[in-house]
Amino acid sequence: MDRRRLQFFVALCEELHFHRAAARCHITQPALSQQLRALEEELQVQLVHRNKRRVSLTRAGETFLSEARKILRQMEHAALLARQTDRGEIGQLSVGVTAPALYIVFPEIMHRFRMELPNFGVNVHVMTTSEQEEGLRSGAIDVGIFHPPLDDQSLSSRLFARMRFNVVLSDRNPLAARTSLRLEDLSRERFIIFPRVIGPKLYDEILTLCQQAGFSPELILEASPAQSIIALAAADFGIGLIASSLQQFDRPGAVYRPLEGPGPTLTLGVAYQSDDTSPAIRTFLDVAVAIGEQVQ
Repeated sequence: MDRRRLQFFVALCEELHFHRAAARCHITQPALSQQLRALEEELQVQLVHRNKRRVSLTRAGETFLSEARKILRQMEHAALLARQTDRGEIGQLSVGVTAPALYIVFPEIMHRFRMELPNFGVNVHVMTTSEQEEGLRSGAIDVGIFHPPLDDQSLSSRLFARMRFNVVLSDRNPLAARTSLRLEDLSRERFIIFPRVIGPKLYDEILTLCQQAGFSPELILEASPAQSIIALAAADFGIGLIASSLQQFDRPGAVYRPLEGPGPTLTLGVAYQSDDTSPAIRTFLDVAVAIGEQVQ
């Protein structure tokens, strides 16, 4: 059904006068009469009564007018959605995020992203870095917040945040009396650490730095997410190393002390398909970089 014919019909119904309706539609009166007849032939019903003095709707015309207005509104809405999608203002974004990043930067990134693109839906998947790589290759996710390095060099990525680690320990631990700690101070402590699969490079870096400090850490527990490490440390099961920004979690019995000297750093990056230049990806990347500058 021709959209312009619907518009001509609605204009005639609202004006109830061929000359005024034709002027409103910027066409001649004969052209308007021709379009109306074509619409009636298409529908196989008479829509208006015509005489020299006035135009009135038939009962079929009254029913059709209501539906024609709905159709025109729906068509305009569909056109608007298409334009917004083309400009990257609306759509769906599937995001992969590692468990540590979920509690460090992700909430603020999502808040800013939704402010920039309020009509965008977001699906969130908690995934390891290797799972994100597979998800990006398969199309299961559009973008990921990962811990470097990436094994798949065909993916594009940008590092956006580096954070030092703090020590979390029980307030009953004698080390809690100190204002700061060094790795060598932890040589006799039992370590609570995240599973290696979450961040193999960071896991190995922690062990290497401990060895360089003169000891091999006693790894008694693997725990994730960070809240679990904090809870276990508060219960004096051992000590944990967590990103400095995570000390926002106030847990009774847990204290945080900065780690001075050589220590591990948590690095975060954004990964995406190299050929994906959509506005949503660019916006997500810009937001992540801006947030990363605030947490470093």
